[in-house]
Amino acid sequence: MKFPAFCLMLLVCMLFLPTYAMGAESPSGIMLYMNEKKLVSNEVQPRIVSGNTIVPVRIIVEEIGAKVSWDEPTRKVTIVKDDMNIQLVIDSKTALIKGKKESLEVAPIIEKGNTMLPLRFIGQLMGIEFKWDSLTSSVHMFKKDDSDSKPVTGPIDVGGDSNPGEVKPPKPPVPGTGTDPGTKPVDPNAHLLTSIVLSEKELAVAAKDGSLVPTMMKLANPNRIVFDFPNTSLDPSLQKLLVNNTGELPSKHPLVEKVRFSNFSDNPATVRIILDLKGSADYRVQPSKLTNQWTATIVEHQLTVVIDAGHGDNDPGALSITGKHEKDFTLATAKKVEQLLVQDKRVNVLMTRSDDTFIPLDGRVSFANDIQSDLFLSIHGNSAKATVSGTETYYNRPESIAFANVIHKNVVAAAGFPDRKVRQADFRVITKTTMPAVLVEVGYLSNKNDESAMYKEAFQDKVAVSIVAAIKEYLNLK
Repeated sequence: MKFPAFCLMLLVCMLFLPTYAMGAESPSGIMLYMNEKKLVSNEVQPRIVSGNTIVPVRIIVEEIGAKVSWDEPTRKVTIVKDDMNIQLVIDSKTALIKGKKESLEVAPIIEKGNTMLPLRFIGQLMGIEFKWDSLTSSVHMFKKDDSDSKPVTGPIDVGGDSNPGEVKPPKPPVPGTGTDPGTKPVDPNAHLLTSIVLSEKELAVAAKDGSLVPTMMKLANPNRIVFDFPNTSLDPSLQKLLVNNTGELPSKHPLVEKVRFSNFSDNPATVRIILDLKGSADYRVQPSKLTNQWTATIVEHQLTVVIDAGHGDNDPGALSITGKHEKDFTLATAKKVEQLLVQDKRVNVLMTRSDDTFIPLDGRVSFANDIQSDLFLSIHGNSAKATVSGTETYYNRPESIAFANVIHKNVVAAAGFPDRKVRQADFRVITKTTMPAVLVEVGYLSNKNDESAMYKEAFQDKVAVSIVAAIKEYLNLK
């Protein structure tokens, strides 16, 4: 779920406005600034519920180093920043803060497709410094540990008005920022992006000069593919197509509804291109001989699962009680999972390693992220005191919990070891991956009973069957 930066500013500034802003209608003409850049927005207005100000919280949270996700089945909003984890459920007055229950005076609600959260409760946790200027009725906000950073400028691709996960076109630009139509880029060194063309097969982008190396991401509810081109601005021919800093192009591609583009930011200069999809789709970047030209084909989405055999080569992992290596157990089991799962032609199965090779953790992460995998599963064996036995399953991000639960349920039943529960941890391969990601510790190699089973093929076969069943259950593949 994405959220506009403006709403964060409202959230924080209203928390610290004079008392009338918290218990009554705010006076008109309040101006908002982030790092001394004036902010403008047409978002749903905050309002008072039972004496509490509630605000729309569709925030693009990278400005504060946080992540926000929306879970439609449970109607849950999760906000994660550093070690802070806030979970709120629509229409519920109970929240989880770092796993501990807290009571809210008012429950979060959805209004006109916007998620509305209680200002006082959330604002106290976000860590923004502010100054209230009563003479000009303005709020000046700064990042608490980054108050000397460059101001946040340019429009933000923000939350929509049809469901809590939607992204709308950028909001109107602030005059004078360099992002309103007809003005030159703020950064004179930005490369001019001269053409955006979506054919029946591919998206082609060209610049007058310089290199085009975008960052890319896929978003759901609704389905979109987003390309951000750093150090670029729209040239005049594209700039004149902007209305409220958003341009639209028709689509001839069977998977794409339309193309949107904007000067997403002017500091640093960034052009954003959004493909609004008719369904689920993937992109494949195509090589180009010219650095100022960039092309990606848009293809039908195929379910992709990455199986990661932990450790390898000079990283043997844990040493078992009889001197065997963890890397051998993980590879044997992972290959059995692959052999079973590839039989389902609906799933594309990829391995981070298929032999005794060492793959750095970041290499495993980038492999899964770059191919836009739907799931990531890392297989391991554990080690501790000789008396410790059992299966543990780890997740990091909230969106991985459901996958962790189904993997754990199936593997525990297959292994027959004690149930040591689903746990949260910061293992890199489940922290830095962008899809639901789980690490399963099948058993303890330091335990005589666990180890004696784990290196037997019949046991590995049984565990592999259970993992494949769990993956299919999670992906709803009948």
